[in-house]
Amino acid sequence: MDRQAALRAYIQAIMPEREAYLYQRAMNKVRAITLGMSQEEAEAYYQGRAFANTLYHVQKSDKVWQALQRGELASDYYGAEFERLAPLISQELQAGNAVDLPFLRSVERGRVNLKKARTALRLVKQQVPRKLLEGQVNRLANQSGDRLERYLLKADMARLVSGQGVENVAAWLLENAFKNGVTVDVLDRAWRPRSLNGILRGELYRAHPELAACGRVCTPDGGTVAEALKQDIQQVKAAVCNRMRQRWPRERIRKLLAANPSVRQLQRAADATSGKAKKLRSALLNAVPEHYRDLYPLARQMRRKFILHLGPTNSGKTYEGVQRLRYARNGIYLGPLRLLAAEQFETLNRDGTPCSLVTGEEQIRVPDSRVQSSTVEMADLKSRYDVAVIDECQMIADRDRGGAWTAAILGLCADEIHACASPDAEGLLTRIIQECGDELQIVRHRRMVPLMAEKEGFRFPASVRKGDALIVFSKARVHAVAAELKRQGWRVSLIYGALPPDVRRDQAERFQEGDSQVVVSTDAIAMGMNLPIQRVVFLESEKFDGDITRPLTDAEIKQIAGRAGRYGQYDVGYVNAYGFKGIVAQALNKPLYPLTEAVISFPESLLGLPLPLSQIINQWLAMKDKGCFSKASTERMAALAAMMETPKTDKALLYRFLCIPFDEEDPDLLNRWKTMYRAECNGEHIDVEAQLPWPPEPEDCTTAMLDGLEADYRCCDLYYNYARLFLEDPDDMLEEIQRRKGLISEGIIHILSTQKLQQRACPSCKAPLPWNWPYRVCDVCHSRQRGRGRG
Repeated sequence: MDRQAALRAYIQAIMPEREAYLYQRAMNKVRAITLGMSQEEAEAYYQGRAFANTLYHVQKSDKVWQALQRGELASDYYGAEFERLAPLISQELQAGNAVDLPFLRSVERGRVNLKKARTALRLVKQQVPRKLLEGQVNRLANQSGDRLERYLLKADMARLVSGQGVENVAAWLLENAFKNGVTVDVLDRAWRPRSLNGILRGELYRAHPELAACGRVCTPDGGTVAEALKQDIQQVKAAVCNRMRQRWPRERIRKLLAANPSVRQLQRAADATSGKAKKLRSALLNAVPEHYRDLYPLARQMRRKFILHLGPTNSGKTYEGVQRLRYARNGIYLGPLRLLAAEQFETLNRDGTPCSLVTGEEQIRVPDSRVQSSTVEMADLKSRYDVAVIDECQMIADRDRGGAWTAAILGLCADEIHACASPDAEGLLTRIIQECGDELQIVRHRRMVPLMAEKEGFRFPASVRKGDALIVFSKARVHAVAAELKRQGWRVSLIYGALPPDVRRDQAERFQEGDSQVVVSTDAIAMGMNLPIQRVVFLESEKFDGDITRPLTDAEIKQIAGRAGRYGQYDVGYVNAYGFKGIVAQALNKPLYPLTEAVISFPESLLGLPLPLSQIINQWLAMKDKGCFSKASTERMAALAAMMETPKTDKALLYRFLCIPFDEEDPDLLNRWKTMYRAECNGEHIDVEAQLPWPPEPEDCTTAMLDGLEADYRCCDLYYNYARLFLEDPDDMLEEIQRRKGLISEGIIHILSTQKLQQRACPSCKAPLPWNWPYRVCDVCHSRQRGRGRG
């Protein structure tokens, strides 16, 4: 057979492959058109003239296709392949066979004799291997039965049961590992260490050696000879299993498993573990009372009176509760933030009610004070009060901090308690208070200034006006927006969570007094900061919550938007959004879903259990929730406990350290915390003053130092908590820490009030970038870089 005939046959075989490739290219070209079509519409389009025209131009522009049309090979790839396959093609043509390129390619790659390959294909097509194996099903079933009996009686079953926490090992194996009786998987395990697949393949290869040599040869259906044999073997194995199931009912399998020595040993270990688990569960139940209210016996000895103040933001509910504190002989205010506690501290003292401030970061003891203002975590549940105010009680459902509100509601020893909350908390708080057997009075408050979503859209920065609060959800975005506004001449206050409370208060006061015209803030503004805001504008619709970036909830939108419209200054509070005004308007009009669960913190009564603290925490999390209570998030606590505990750990000491608030994701703070803990484990105190950061003079602080100053403040907070909890006479040290914190705050205030913030800029050309620009470089530089890439 001459070379030209082989070339013609090769081109004839290769042409459909090239046409299929070009058809796919044409489909890719029109994807933008067909993207919005249904499947039927797309199929009709591909059959139409427009697509035929596209396909025609794709084919005409393809040099390889044009050459194939002329009977030539323009591609080096096709030329080289033809040179390799030409002898095989000639043999096929001489034998009168059609040229099957996938088949010939597999023969050439496998270096197989073409005659053997054709023989292997014929055997597969005529199902010779399957028929050969099917004739041995009875013999294989008998042999497999012997193997299975030996496996069930003597095999080590530990790997099947490992880590399952099984109580009845034989029953568990029967219901899981042998759930469907004799299966292919069970059969494979019974034949180990030999392979039944290998045995069956060996029999086929001995009967037909061509099959062994041609495993990679392609079959007409697109598979290979080896794949066809594997399918035959699997079908025969399934037939063996079906035959064996008649002789191996579940009861026979159960008896053999029960006699297996490894199963008996596993059962003894399971019995011992189960006994320990039952004792532990019993200890947990004894350490935690049936009703969580009984964790606070002092409060249960009283009949307290709750006045539940319900209303939206800016409805005066907190104000009315605080008024009762003015006449208290011994009162306490509990709020969610140090900033709010400081605000009530200043207000009460200014109005003639001596009040002390006690938070985890600061203590100011006022002589002869009758009232204490604190963050809710600092509540003293052993002291007796005649009047108490618990603010923002809807936080009782917060997974991270809600346990502090639950403890205050259940355990605060006060004759009269004013609990202030949003309306969605009414049902939950009412249930908890009534279950405590306390008296309840509900006072409903209405918003004093109406809240209205603006009809006009918002454009930044053109739509910004005096009295606006612009809301974003990261420190970087706060700085970027503020820098852009300052560049255009606006006087701006900044508020975000990383700022020290003193700085946040200073920024708020500047806005209140008119020194700044606009406030740019995160959701740190949402809770209790009474600012003269006329309009709240959401510049972003998503926030990172510590785990994921997610859309704002309706409750979050309402809480933040509620800051608009100060009573006595504005008749209406306005709300707008940058590009998603409709979402905000809908959220304002939706009723909130009622809260259903209060969060309960880890009970200290569990520290007496004979387990490492991390395991106690995990056992606590595994306990079933009770009533309307769910357990607080303790992943942080468990991770830190596992990091630090040893066989000799003092659990009470470690637990006190776990309760110190700090950002464990900050490596510097984590290392300092570890150093403190290790020192206390050794009965020593660290030299706090030597570890404290020494801030520069406020006038010397620059914008580049802002991040470092904020980190120094967080470091001081950590040492303040350590000194407060562990030093014997901490007052002088607490005063020194507070002095340094004050210097840091003054430095940050100096930066924010006198210096330019660094605006986002293109790193290539230094041109300013908008606050929400999603890319690293500007459009001009991006186009220039793409142009260089093409060149």
